[in-house]
Amino acid sequence: MAITEVGRKEFFDNLETFINLNLPVKISDFHHASHSSIDLNNITEILKENVVSEQIHYSKLAEEFAGRYFYNDRVNALNFEHHTCSISEFFNLLKDPNTNKSFYAAQAIPLNIVFNNFVKEIFQCRELKEDVDARLWLGNKCNTAAHFDFSHNIAHVLKGRREFKLFPTHQIQNLYVGPISLTPGGTPISMVNVLNPDFDKFPRYEAALQHAVDVALGPGQAVFIPNLWWHAVQSLDSENILLNYWWKELNNEGSLPYDSLVFLMSFIPSLPIQERKAWKEIFNYYVFQTETDPKSHLPDDLHDILMNLSHNDLMTIRTWFKGKL
Repeated sequence: MAITEVGRKEFFDNLETFINLNLPVKISDFHHASHSSIDLNNITEILKENVVSEQIHYSKLAEEFAGRYFYNDRVNALNFEHHTCSISEFFNLLKDPNTNKSFYAAQAIPLNIVFNNFVKEIFQCRELKEDVDARLWLGNKCNTAAHFDFSHNIAHVLKGRREFKLFPTHQIQNLYVGPISLTPGGTPISMVNVLNPDFDKFPRYEAALQHAVDVALGPGQAVFIPNLWWHAVQSLDSENILLNYWWKELNNEGSLPYDSLVFLMSFIPSLPIQERKAWKEIFNYYVFQTETDPKSHLPDDLHDILMNLSHNDLMTIRTWFKGKL
């Protein structure tokens, strides 16, 4: 599937349209069209000089795994180690010839906590809401398995090159998703190695590839990834820096739908199949409401869980539900 490519201004001028299309978009000049005059060739030094937090967390992966952050053979533990160091020490790891046979990744570093106001100012995305969550991703030639985020995401490459392979949400059936209880980054991942897929073991992945969107990014370029789209990421150089912006359209409920999903998975799959099919119809009607509006025949002023609930009403319902648990 081909991807639409636009400039930064065109993207934000049509942001609502792109969100409603629910398709990824490549933004060709995300950095250079911004207010910032920062030369990305100096980005490593800028980050090192403007740190306010002494330590960051990073992961170390042995050479034998070829940069693929994943599981062990039994899928009961992860194949990498967790460590802490300073930003400067981390960049030194990437450059040290004695350690370049290992793979390093410092992921989801919060911009507003680790860096000073100078860095926060130059990389502020003014076109988005103030509560946008900006995170840095540092590392060498690492591979991240296909996964999804709870929020919309703009992934902006600051240094190095990255390749993204994106899949629409409905391809979950063909991605052979791994465990939920143990994940490398908080959401389930595809068990398929996108760089070397085993079609004998994962035959349905061939169907997923018919819907895949491939995006190659260099410094200053970005990709918009709609929430819940699956995306695998390959970092191609010995030093890679990416800044992503996460945001939600209407609220900041984060993982509440996912939490509900995990709870329902604890008992609905064990019901008889006919009962599961019936509950599927009821959920489609009341919860997802994609085909029929369940309140269209009711009085407009009705105060019910279907309609006209205040924020306090919703909080009361959630508190009640947690009490039931």
